[in-house]
Amino acid sequence: MNANDDRDERGPDGALRDEDPSGSHEAGQKAAAEGGSGAGEGAPAGGAANDEEQGGAAADDRAAADDRAAADDGDAEGDGAPAAAPPPRGPSMWDILRDSFFTFDRRTLGFTRILLGFFLIGDLFRRTWAWNDMFADIGVLPNHVNLWRPQGSGNFSLVNAFSTPGELAVLWVVIFATYVCLLIGWKTKLMQVLSLVFVTSMNGRVLLIENGGYVVHNLLLLWTCFLPLGDRFSLDALLASMKRSRERTADDLNDRTAVDDPLKPNDHVTLVGPILLIQLAAIYFFNVVHKTGPAWKNGTAIHYVLYVDRMVTPIVADIRDYAPNFLILFMTKMVIAFEAAMPVCLLSPLGRVWSRRLALVMMNVLHVGFGTTFVLGPFAWALCVFSTLLFGREDWEIAARTMRRAHRARVVLFDPRSPGAVLACRVLKRMDRFGLLTFEASSSAAHGLAARRPDGKGVEGALALADVVAAIPLGPAVAWALRLPLVRDAVTAAMAAAHRRSLGRALGARLPERSEVAPPPAPLRLAGRKALIGLREIGALAMFVGAVNQAAVELWVIKNRWKVPHPEETRVLAQKLRFLQGWFMFSPNPVMDDGTIVVDAVTVDGRHIDPFTGKPPNFDLLNTKSFAYTQIWCDYFARIKLPANTSYRDAMKEYMYRYPERTGRPEDAIVSGDVYWVKDWNPKWGSTQSYGEERERLFSFQNPKAQARAQAEPPGEPAQTDQSPAN
Repeated sequence: MNANDDRDERGPDGALRDEDPSGSHEAGQKAAAEGGSGAGEGAPAGGAANDEEQGGAAADDRAAADDRAAADDGDAEGDGAPAAAPPPRGPSMWDILRDSFFTFDRRTLGFTRILLGFFLIGDLFRRTWAWNDMFADIGVLPNHVNLWRPQGSGNFSLVNAFSTPGELAVLWVVIFATYVCLLIGWKTKLMQVLSLVFVTSMNGRVLLIENGGYVVHNLLLLWTCFLPLGDRFSLDALLASMKRSRERTADDLNDRTAVDDPLKPNDHVTLVGPILLIQLAAIYFFNVVHKTGPAWKNGTAIHYVLYVDRMVTPIVADIRDYAPNFLILFMTKMVIAFEAAMPVCLLSPLGRVWSRRLALVMMNVLHVGFGTTFVLGPFAWALCVFSTLLFGREDWEIAARTMRRAHRARVVLFDPRSPGAVLACRVLKRMDRFGLLTFEASSSAAHGLAARRPDGKGVEGALALADVVAAIPLGPAVAWALRLPLVRDAVTAAMAAAHRRSLGRALGARLPERSEVAPPPAPLRLAGRKALIGLREIGALAMFVGAVNQAAVELWVIKNRWKVPHPEETRVLAQKLRFLQGWFMFSPNPVMDDGTIVVDAVTVDGRHIDPFTGKPPNFDLLNTKSFAYTQIWCDYFARIKLPANTSYRDAMKEYMYRYPERTGRPEDAIVSGDVYWVKDWNPKWGSTQSYGEERERLFSFQNPKAQARAQAEPPGEPAQTDQSPAN
């Protein structure tokens, strides 16, 4: 949203000022024109450049353009009819391709960064409940086991360097701080790279819990790492703008020409555009072409998936029995239709605006449904964040027209002698993307900062702050809180105290010595920036080559038909940080059976307990409604049962032996037990009752230390142990 969007809609500034209305209006119109995006002064400037290149013919065009502008403005001084406009030149093929595939709006990138930050923080908290269980040396897969028996083909994980719960707690704090910095846009590019390293390291630490969602998570961080997510709506952009233009007077504050970097227009053209569209299209295209099973063809697939108790959420388990058959058939066909239509919408240059909007809606409908129905980890939410990259310039224009309210226009009165008040106005100028704020110096402004409404009424304190905040984008969402009685009084008192004690000056705020705008970057710096852009594009292209090669050797529909070579160079690019391309979710058929790990362990005092649940072992799967697992434990149980993962079962035993350390109860020490894979078959179509329960014993175990202790203690008496921390 540009700072000057529809600025003239609020009418003459004289309605908001005590000075001459006509003079204020002219100044406001001049400021709006100077801050325009393709209007106002931008059009004559472009015309002048063309005049110099094209000589007299261009001069005639400029004169005709001036005549047309005068006619549009109602200028009655023109005696003759305006010259006929030359026929507009149609867009070239490159223009169409550029706008369709290669262009992102920088406002979209800033919005995506904010959602990405929230998503990453939420994902970190999702992992927190099993943080030590998965990553610590007291967990199910200590790092020394992972290093000596690597699960993948040499994948890298920084988390392998952290062993103890204390070390991992420090790592958690560092990751959290990185995500917060990414959210607010401070040192954005550095935080993007660090976030990529942290995400791929966490996802690659325990491959027993990896699923397609982790791969999408990795790819989201990879491709956005090549995009300038910090150019809009970020602390970086704010600080750069304030450094570029140092305002001191009201006229400076009302001049919006230097709010955004002129070298960074809203349109960002990059090779990552088609790469990202192809990546998203591939996810849905190959997911749908792999769904060749009869359950997808006859429309019953969703029925079977809803009865996978280790995956469904408890609320879905409670209501699934009441879902009518026609709804199941509709949802199955809808999934297939959405996955088939999205590649077309993403890659079509025809009707680009509406096809992208349709793709965005389908992606979010599909994945919000998945994310609230099943425990799939980051899969659904990562793709929802991915979808926000589809917002275009036209969508931002609609948002600006929809959210901008002329009645929220305010004159901000500030004390020009107060460094804190001037600093606050400089920040507000850059947050005022709707151009609703006009600044006026007033030495009598209460608390250093006040506001005047369109009716001429002045407000001060918290009410003034609330009015000003309500004028900026999304400000009304928080401005109402400043008007609450207790909050209003507290904020007003804080503003008065800060102004009285010159808090801004005490915190280091200083009035600029003079108003100035930084000169444009030196040619050498511009050349260096272009070189970095070139390296960025080459890096994105190299990763895309690795992704295409990985897809060719991993996707069933390709590798079953052609033998595609996989050179070491491209294998490293794709697999070192797990940028995989296997898209076959619930394919070729959905999961028809259900199962989980059940441990029948005997404690030192003779009780039978499952150390993973803390309850007696439950073998009754037929009557279970959702195991209420997280995705982490759901996938761990499903993978540890596989014969290929038997080498990791010793670590699982050690984890169970440490059960009393987690409960703090010495009597929970485990002497022996059996580990079972218990499964049943999902209900047949038209039924709601599972059937065919089976029990397979995977292995038995005995804990020598606990056995010796059990033999040393008389049966029937509670265990007596030293309560020292060593135990």
